[in-house]
Amino acid sequence: MGHLSVYFALAVVLAASVQAKYFKFEDCTGKARIAKANRFEIVPDPVNLRKNMTVNMDLDILQDIPEKAMLRTRYYKLKSVFGVNIDVPIPCLLGKFGSCTISLCKYLNMFEDQAQPLFPPDIPYGCPVRAGHYGGENMEVPIPDMGSIARLIVSGKYRTELELVVDRTVVACYKIWAEMR
Repeated sequence: MGHLSVYFALAVVLAASVQAKYFKFEDCTGKARIAKANRFEIVPDPVNLRKNMTVNMDLDILQDIPEKAMLRTRYYKLKSVFGVNIDVPIPCLLGKFGSCTISLCKYLNMFEDQAQPLFPPDIPYGCPVRAGHYGGENMEVPIPDMGSIARLIVSGKYRTELELVVDRTVVACYKIWAEMR
């Protein structure tokens, strides 16, 4: 999935729900909430792998996220086989793409170009992630050029489960359904 996975993993600290063609965002956080996701929208829907996408989001980080926080991602490509929908797990690739568990700080370091626009100007980028209001309107997120063969492989429908874990407690949980073409 390449850098595309980062755009959806960023949603771990984002919105609650949205009406769109295929895109769906669901907050599955329990009582141990560290963030309040108010809105997360992507345009276009489905994501066009040849153009940048636009993100609109509104998120409140309720308390500082400690440096020891872990980001747990599970990615599934959705396939239909003889009319039955099957979730095909995407393994962890290169220690950062796909279904991985990685330190949030390491993640922010690896994907600074994609994540930094989500930070407010008065909060320094990086760890620990400080409490505050994150997001913005019409933030352009670059889609890396991956070539026609990779685009063909990546195209499809996906389900993503993202969890932010602190001291073995899930403090943020989101499920995302998206289509890429």
